[in-house]
Amino acid sequence: MKRREFIKISAILSAMILLPIDVKAKKNNKKTLILVELNGGNDALNSVIPFNESNYYNLRPSLALKKDEINIIEKDFGLNKNLSNITKLYKSGSAAIVHGLGYDSPNLSHFRSIEIVETASQSKEYLKNGWISSELRKYDLNEKRPANAMLIGKSKKAYLFSNDLSVLKIKSIEEFIRSSSNINDNKIDYNINRSLNFLNKQEDILVKANKAISKYASNVDIKTIFNQTDISNDFKEALKVIKSDLDIPLIKISQKGYDTHANQMSKHNILLKEFDDAIGSFVNELKEEDLYKDVLIVTYSEFGRRVKENGSLGTDHGTASSHFVLGGEVKGGMYGKAPSLNNLDKNNLIYTTHYRTYYNTILTKWFGNKNNQFNSYDILNFL
Repeated sequence: MKRREFIKISAILSAMILLPIDVKAKKNNKKTLILVELNGGNDALNSVIPFNESNYYNLRPSLALKKDEINIIEKDFGLNKNLSNITKLYKSGSAAIVHGLGYDSPNLSHFRSIEIVETASQSKEYLKNGWISSELRKYDLNEKRPANAMLIGKSKKAYLFSNDLSVLKIKSIEEFIRSSSNINDNKIDYNINRSLNFLNKQEDILVKANKAISKYASNVDIKTIFNQTDISNDFKEALKVIKSDLDIPLIKISQKGYDTHANQMSKHNILLKEFDDAIGSFVNELKEEDLYKDVLIVTYSEFGRRVKENGSLGTDHGTASSHFVLGGEVKGGMYGKAPSLNNLDKNNLIYTTHYRTYYNTILTKWFGNKNNQFNSYDILNFL
C-alpha cells in the first residue's frame, strides 16, 4: 500500500469509527439510551426556574425570567417557555427533572469538568473508562449491532467510552453509507506492520457497519417534520436508527453553545427552543410508532452556571445543575433536592445530587444492572 493511500484511508476511518472491539454477549430486547450533552454548561436556573426564590431575582436583575416567560409546572418551579414540548411531557408524566447534579470539589474548566462528569471520577482522579463503558462492553457485535454506540452529528467521543469499544461517528445515515462505501473489504495481510494491521481491522468493522446500515437503515421513512437545525437533524438520524432493525444500545448527541458568558438571554432561549423542538418531533414519532417506551433520553453538562449574573449580561461557569430525563418508561416529576439559593459558595450552588446517583439509577433501572460500580449510591425513582 502506498503512503498516500494509507493516509487517505486512515482519514476516512478516523472520521467514522472510534476503535475496534472484542466483547462478550449481552441479552436483552432492543432499548436505546440517548445521552444529550448540553455542551458549554447549561444555565439550569433559566431552564428550570425557582420563581418563588427572592435571591433568583436579587442576583439576576437582568437575566431572571418573569412569570409570563415561564410555564409553571410545580408550586415553586416553572420551565422556560421555550421548553413547551418538555412542559407537555412533564405534565403528562413522562418527563423527570433531577435537581442539583454535581460532584465534590467541582472543577470549573470545561475540559477537566467534562472528563470528571463522563468518567464519574473524583475531582483529582483520572480514569480511562467512561461511566457507561462497563455496561456497553457486555453487548456483542453482530449483523444488526455493528457498534456498541453511535455518535451523531458533532458529538465527540470525549471520555464516555473506553478504547476497547466500537463507536461509530456519523453525520447522517446517507452520508455515512456514501463515505464508507469507499472502503475496500478485500483482505490484505498487513501483519508485517502493526499500523497497517490496525487499519485493516478498522476497515473490516467499517465495511460491516456499512453493510448493516445500508441494509437496515437506508430506507427508513420519517413521517414527522423536523426543523432544519443541527440538533433536530441529529435527532432525526437517531430516529432512523431506532425505527430500523439496527440495535445500537447508546446514541450520543451534543448541542453546542451553552457557554453563555455574554448576552445570555437571547442565545440561551434560542438553544432551548431548538432543543425542545427536536424533542417534540422525535417523541411525536416515537409515540406514533409505539417506540417511546423503548427509548430513554438523558441530558447532562460539564457544569451549571453561576447564580449571580456578570457584567456582560451573562453567567460564568458554575457548579450544580438540573437535568432532564424523558421517555415512555419515565416516572415524571422532580427528583433530588433543589440547591438553596440562600446558601451559596462564592455565588455558586452547592450540589445536592451526585452524578454517580444519576448513573446508578440509569444502570440499575434501565440496564437492569444492580451490581454496577455505583451501586453504593442512592437510586432516584424516575424509572
